[in-house]
Amino acid sequence: MRKLLVFAVGVAVVGWADPGELVRKAEALLPQRYHLPVLEQVIGLYEEALRQAPHDRELLVRLAQHWYEWGVLMPEGLEDQGWRKAADYAFRALGLSGLDEALRLSNEEFQAFLRNCADGRALLWAGHGWGQLLGKMNPFSAFFALPKIRAIYERAMELAPEYMAGSAFQAYGALLANLSDYGILFGVKLSQAKPYFEKAITIDPTYLDHYVAYAKEYAVRAKDRALFETLLRHVLEAPIGDWPFWNEVAKDRAARFLAEIDRYFR
Repeated sequence: MRKLLVFAVGVAVVGWADPGELVRKAEALLPQRYHLPVLEQVIGLYEEALRQAPHDRELLVRLAQHWYEWGVLMPEGLEDQGWRKAADYAFRALGLSGLDEALRLSNEEFQAFLRNCADGRALLWAGHGWGQLLGKMNPFSAFFALPKIRAIYERAMELAPEYMAGSAFQAYGALLANLSDYGILFGVKLSQAKPYFEKAITIDPTYLDHYVAYAKEYAVRAKDRALFETLLRHVLEAPIGDWPFWNEVAKDRAARFLAEIDRYFR
């Protein structure tokens, strides 16, 4: 309920201001959105702007990103609302009504849909949001969703390879690493994931979340404790740089994973 009250207050304050002014106010807050109340204010401003311009695809993409980030900041068990909203907004930006419509598409229909997609940014957040929800789906539905999510990231890498510092490559590497857990079922080996993490780092070595994902998703599975430590210590020593939200999150995660290293390498 606290979250809903935050947004209600934000809307009451901004009233029916010009959408462009709402966007400018939101953008001024972006560097501080690592703080949850600030992020919620950003979302409230964009939500109000969208109410006045409901078909603005740029606003839909921004809301997909920031609702995903909201989920990142939530304690475990409370993040699903953010993941779901991220997926819904992203698919709306791509011309669907939301995640439910994507779920109803057959594999053939979904592949045709992806071929007609032109916004790699929206695809990235669609894959992120949907991917995070897989653990909450029944195993049968999750199993058949995995190839669709894999195809989303493949198309995102093609359309927007440098968006969010090459995050589509990182996400694809993480997905391949997870699929390798199923042996020959998906025809994926862990070694196939490594080049995608390295590609992401090559695109933007200042984006620290790449190193954390490389450590957690690849090094742990590869039982490479030295790589795990090297990657995460680099994150702790690196400057925040131009990615304040994601680099702050990366530093928090790196510190936590290093503190629990014996849990991952027994």
